[in-house]
Amino acid sequence: MQIKKIHSQEIIDSRGFPAVAARLWLDNGQMVQTSVPYSIPSSRYEAQQLKDNDQEKFEGQGISRAVSYVNELLAPKLIGVDPLKQKEIDYWLKTADATENKSRLGSNTMLVISQLILKAGAYASNLPVFRYLNRFFNANFQSKIETDKVPTPIFNIINGGKQANNDLNFQEFQVVPSSSLNFEKGYLMGLQIYHLLKQVLIYRKASVALGDQGGFTPYFTSNIDAVEIIRETINNQRLKLGMEVFMGIDFSASTYYTNQKYLIKEKSHPLNPGEYFDYITPLINNNSLIFVEDPFDAEDLSNWKKITEKFGKEIYIVGDDLVGGNFKRMEKIIKEKACNSTIIKPYQIGTITETLELVDLLRKNNISYSISGGNSETNDDIIADISVALQPDFIKFGAPSRGERVSKYNRLWDIERNEMNKVVVSS
Repeated sequence: MQIKKIHSQEIIDSRGFPAVAARLWLDNGQMVQTSVPYSIPSSRYEAQQLKDNDQEKFEGQGISRAVSYVNELLAPKLIGVDPLKQKEIDYWLKTADATENKSRLGSNTMLVISQLILKAGAYASNLPVFRYLNRFFNANFQSKIETDKVPTPIFNIINGGKQANNDLNFQEFQVVPSSSLNFEKGYLMGLQIYHLLKQVLIYRKASVALGDQGGFTPYFTSNIDAVEIIRETINNQRLKLGMEVFMGIDFSASTYYTNQKYLIKEKSHPLNPGEYFDYITPLINNNSLIFVEDPFDAEDLSNWKKITEKFGKEIYIVGDDLVGGNFKRMEKIIKEKACNSTIIKPYQIGTITETLELVDLLRKNNISYSISGGNSETNDDIIADISVALQPDFIKFGAPSRGERVSKYNRLWDIERNEMNKVVVSS
């Protein structure tokens, strides 16, 4: 099969900003489509999306240039190309951009093409996307991945920080079903906790408004209050915290780090790094936290190394803003032993092949990884297939609510129920 046509256009994502969407037609008439969520960089190390910077339109966040680059610059050169050439097309995109941070073409422009090629290649091979991508990885990299389960979900059920308009410092308060459960049981557990949490918040006359990722956004006098109300909810559900279900926090500490101090709402003065370390240590110890994301500022490497040395044999110390999906930065973090886990978001990287290169690096160095959506999302569920193909320890798509979140969880559920054990033969 060959590519006959590619066309891109703007759509609106879950936060009301424009995102790049595109369709690809093969010469047999089959069409695939995909989209890339809008993003404001949270890490200095991540690839840059191409924005118009026109303050008269979408507060400068328009993406008409990215759309025109697809339609006028990239698409014409792909007509007649075999969609199975994922690696070659991705490297062509990378070479055409020729910048360290994708600032010429933009990661959104590049990824929408790369995802179209992935979906078209899967169709041409008569395979679901997750199986096609898994075979592509195993054929091109030394480390091999068996698709033996759907990854464990992490549910962000209380939103704070930049995801909400409350005054909680920490960005995500999470529940994590035991990895001994299959996806369906973990998904349903997360849903039960989410709905019961809403009842508890209503009983306490707290807000049940939703944040960017679908979690609740109550106002509390301290960050610890959010942790305790989740503990109360889990206990009310008669679940064993630390056995059947765990907790996690995305601190996103760079957002409250100023002048080498950490500004925490329940503390009367800014905390120096040592004081802050002493503040979060009992929080980790006393609440069955298994997933600790961005607990320090991205440049506070001495404390990243310290917390990884202290807790890294027992729990996941996760670098997201610390790494930003940047391959070279991850190599440095590995040498520094500054974390034992990281987050992968394809839109921070730029192409599918480069995403796989990062996964290969992590697997060779025994670094755990989770695959995540973003604060903004579209209804495209391709990230679910990517997750099953690459078998991360966890997936993070937000709360089990809102269409752009649930579309991905439901795709995982469908894969587990209907496709995981199916014998398939590629064409």
